Amino acid sequence: MKLISSYIKELIIAARGFYFYIEIGFSILVLLILLFAVNEYPVSKQKEYLSSSLPKEYTDAMVQQSIDKGNAEWTDDTQFTLKPASIDITDEQTGKVTTLEFEEEKIINVKTLKEYDPKTKELEATVHFFEDDEDMIRTVYSQKSVGAVIGLSDTGTLSYKYYLQGYETQRMVELLSVLNLGSLDELQAATEQISVRTLGTFDSLNNRQNILPVYLAFAGSIMGVFIVMAYIFLDKDEGVIKAFAVTPSSVWKYLLSKTMIIMTTELVCATILTIPIMGGQPNYLLFYPFLLVTTFAFASLGLLVSSFFDNISKSFGVIYAFMILLMLPVFSYFIPSFDPLWLWFFPTYPMLTAYKEILVTNGDAGYVLLYTGVFLAGGIILFLISNFRFKKTLTV
Repeated sequence: MKLISSYIKELIIAARGFYFYIEIGFSILVLLILLFAVNEYPVSKQKEYLSSSLPKEYTDAMVQQSIDKGNAEWTDDTQFTLKPASIDITDEQTGKVTTLEFEEEKIINVKTLKEYDPKTKELEATVHFFEDDEDMIRTVYSQKSVGAVIGLSDTGTLSYKYYLQGYETQRMVELLSVLNLGSLDELQAATEQISVRTLGTFDSLNNRQNILPVYLAFAGSIMGVFIVMAYIFLDKDEGVIKAFAVTPSSVWKYLLSKTMIIMTTELVCATILTIPIMGGQPNYLLFYPFLLVTTFAFASLGLLVSSFFDNISKSFGVIYAFMILLMLPVFSYFIPSFDPLWLWFFPTYPMLTAYKEILVTNGDAGYVLLYTGVFLAGGIILFLISNFRFKKTLTV
């Protein structure tokens, strides 16, 4: 009962301060950004600039084939303003340099086609078709992009002459070189022969949902450490902690009530953000226990750190170090190809993975339960050490 009474008292005190409302306000702000500024699915900005020496009937037939399949559609012509320019073009095979001089400004209207992904029907690319090769070259030069001229080779197959800016990676150049070695029919036939099998039957997260684990992980870790330290240092400044040396109250109840305030705050903030974004998709039976346990663990870490300092200004170096270390796994989260072994030992790494498993349909519940236990054990150990540190401080 004393613990509950202490918790209620701390909750009332926290409600009168600004830390409590900062976190809630920040969660509402993130929610508004995700809902109104982040598209659920990526909007393709890929643009292609093409010029063709093929017969117009042949080009129109290829485009019409895509339109009939529902994979493309003509849109309004795009207007380009071509400024005067002097362009040096180097042939990579022969090394010959050709200079094109354009002294007058020119305005052109270019036929524009939108291509869509056959499966998702999302915009995949915007293709601009030029009637003149030089207009295409001037445009890609001004747009700092890549252009191509489509024609027929001596063997009667399609050939592609690419105009690059010169700063492209060797990997991209090689990819463009091999992409069109065969005919389109051969490439399509080879693609259709590739067997693709999906392991598992879970849904992927869209753009908005994919950001959610990052917020949940770092709100519970970084904010959990920082806010509990702020509360402790505020009490140190007011002499509240020293009062425990002359009262029968237990230090652990005081410390646990502080962590419970952080857990309550994160519970409210996570709910504000998760339900509007995810709806009923997540496994909430795993979500809330994992959220509370991880918040408890990092709040206990904050308690331990605060026991070594008298005020928050002296602890800034440690706080910043923790913030940087805890944020490193986000690179692996957004760039899966960057996944070094040493990054696995950062506590926010399994947090990000576990939250993603919770949010997707049919996620790995065993993984979440495993790390729920790991963080619970770690939190208890940190809390016991923190309690020992504070008791020792109060008795000296």
